Amino acid sequence: MLRMLPSLYALCALACLDGAFAPDPPSFTPGLSTAASASGTQAPATGSVNIPSSAPAGGITVTQPIQTADASYYKIARGVEVTFGWNFTSVLQYPRTLTVQAYCSDNLNTYDIATNLPGTATSVVWSPYNYSSSVEASNPNLPQLIAASYRLMIYDERGTSVGASPGLMQPNTRVQFALYNPQAYTPLASGWICAACSGASGLKMVHPAFVGLIAAVVVAARRGCGLVGFGEDEWRCSCSAPLRNRKRRSKPMEEAPTSSS
Repeated sequence: MLRMLPSLYALCALACLDGAFAPDPPSFTPGLSTAASASGTQAPATGSVNIPSSAPAGGITVTQPIQTADASYYKIARGVEVTFGWNFTSVLQYPRTLTVQAYCSDNLNTYDIATNLPGTATSVVWSPYNYSSSVEASNPNLPQLIAASYRLMIYDERGTSVGASPGLMQPNTRVQFALYNPQAYTPLASGWICAACSGASGLKMVHPAFVGLIAAVVVAARRGCGLVGFGEDEWRCSCSAPLRNRKRRSKPMEEAPTSSS
C-alpha cells in the first residue's frame, strides 16, 4: 500500500497541472455585438445588458428614403423593388426581432413588409407587385395595395406602443411614402383628362374639327362685313345699309365782342 502512494501523488499533481492550463470559457457582452453582416442579417446575441439609467433612449434613423425628405413615390409594377434602410442610434441592447409594416390611412389597413427580421437588420427589400400577386393568389380576402400614401412603421418584438427607454430601440413611424399604379399613355387628342386637376370633372374635350369650323365662320364674317369707324365712338357695318353721315362736328367758337373805340 505504501508503495502506491507516490503514484497517487503523481496522478494528483498531473490533474492539478492540467486544470491550471485549461482554457477559460469565452466571454462576451450580450447585445453589443457589432459584427453584423453587410446586409444586417446576423442574429443578435441573446441575454440582457446592464444599461445605466443615464443612457439616452435608443432608436433608428431611416436613411432610405431619407427620413426628413418629402414622400417618395414607387410604382406597383413588375420588377420594381423598394429598399428601406436605417441606422441604429444609441442602442445598447439590440432587439430580438424587427417588424416592418406600411399603414394606409385611406383604407385603415396595415400591410406586412417584413416580419421576424433579425434584430440587427439594417435594410429590407420589398416588391409591392409581388406582394399584391401573392395576396391575390393565397388569400383574396386580404386587403390589396392601393394607390395612396403610406406610413412606414419599424418596431421590435415589444410592439409599437412602447415608450422611450435608455439604450433600447424606440419604434419609428416618421417616414411616409406613396404607391401608384402606372397607366398607359393617352394623348390629349384622344380625350385624356387630368382626373386630379381642379375642376377636371367638368372638362370636356373639344374636337379639333369644331374649332376649325368656328374659326372659318369668324374669318368669313370679317371679310363680308368690315367695320368702318366714324370718329372715336361711332361705328357702322359696311355690309349694312348706308347710314347717314353722323360725323361729329365741333361747335364753332363764338367770337369775342370787340370794343368800340
